[in-house]
Amino acid sequence: MADTSGFGNIHSNAGGWNGLRFEYTPIGTDSSLFSHCVFRFGKATGDSVNCYGGVLRALQTDKIAFRHCSFENNYAFYWGGAIYSYKTNVLLAHCNFRRNHAGNDGMIYGYGGAVCYVSSEPDISHCHFSTNSSNGIGGAASFEYSRPLLMNSIFTQNFSALGGAIGFLRSVPDRPIANLLIYNNEAVFFGGGIASITASPVMTNLTIVNNFAPMGGGYYCNFEAHARLYNSILWGNTCAGDFGSQVWIWDVNSVPEFHHCAVQYGVEGFGGSTFTGTYNNCIESYPVFEDENSSNFRLAQGSPCIDAGTASLPAYPLPATDLDGHERVMYGLPDLGAYEYQGIASIYPHGQQARIYRVLPNPAHRGQSLVLTDIGDEVSALRLFTADGRRMSGLERPRVMGGRIVLDELFQASGAIPGLYLLQVEQVDGYSSVVRIVYQPSSR
Repeated sequence: MADTSGFGNIHSNAGGWNGLRFEYTPIGTDSSLFSHCVFRFGKATGDSVNCYGGVLRALQTDKIAFRHCSFENNYAFYWGGAIYSYKTNVLLAHCNFRRNHAGNDGMIYGYGGAVCYVSSEPDISHCHFSTNSSNGIGGAASFEYSRPLLMNSIFTQNFSALGGAIGFLRSVPDRPIANLLIYNNEAVFFGGGIASITASPVMTNLTIVNNFAPMGGGYYCNFEAHARLYNSILWGNTCAGDFGSQVWIWDVNSVPEFHHCAVQYGVEGFGGSTFTGTYNNCIESYPVFEDENSSNFRLAQGSPCIDAGTASLPAYPLPATDLDGHERVMYGLPDLGAYEYQGIASIYPHGQQARIYRVLPNPAHRGQSLVLTDIGDEVSALRLFTADGRRMSGLERPRVMGGRIVLDELFQASGAIPGLYLLQVEQVDGYSSVVRIVYQPSSR
């Protein structure tokens, strides 16, 4: 459709409105709350002051929140296609951002195609960013000198020069960045999914898949970026060459860390400078998604990512739920990626028959037994965890009599109180299953 309003002319304010402006509001000013609103054709252009934030420019103010709102087809000549925030903690919850753009034909590049935060501490949760773009950093979101809380959100089909979905700049975020699905984004140069530049975010349970950039299809680190990635999946991302499809490290002073992640090709596939960071308890096996062709990146039965994570994070507690709102820890340890597996609790290669164990009866009391069906001597160890993944006790080479193992010793050693527990049954073939137990110690 032809643009008859002039909105597409980035050097004119025709065809759009200049957005909402909150600047230097006094302390004590009442909150500004927007709910179930649709914002379209906000246009920030003209002189330098008016070139930030197509819908919202917030400068050194506070108490602004958007819930269940949509931001579509907005534009900023410089930063923040929909929202620009400086020293303002704008809250976003359950919002959609589509087809917003930041950038111009000059030498000041656009940051944050949808949202751009500078020196701010925003809370962003349950948001969906798609088809946003910038010509600088962060096709959907850019965070500079900021401490975002960024959770339970989806980024897809966003585009930028660096960081097709998200760009972190000169920041040391230590608030939760968790449960993000980042797929089918693209960058012109580096980091189709995420670019971390002089930034050290701590991130957990990200699924970064099928993104593209000539260098670092999934993830990019530059200029002393010491980002730490936990319980995450980097898979199916592509680049222009033979190396660096998942990760690209620009300089020797960037020392990223990977803990309990699934990384396609492993360290050998990293591109750029020599990797000198931590690569701890990572796997390099296909994650086994439910239906990758339809962009369903939930884990399928038999995924090696099930129960392969860690509940110990350095900056904040493991979030209680996943991207779908399900319990984050189902069977002893957190899974990798944005989604926690909800199916049968046996951990086996895809397609292999799972062994199923039962506790009879359940709730379980002292003296009652774990019934292991048709096992012989295949059980090598038992591990007892709380429902949130904290290990309580263990038993090596448990005594099996008549297909039963008495659990008294395991529970007494842990000092267990009434509640829900997870029993991990490890087998001599290296695989394991997990059984949920409701424990009610006898009053006798």
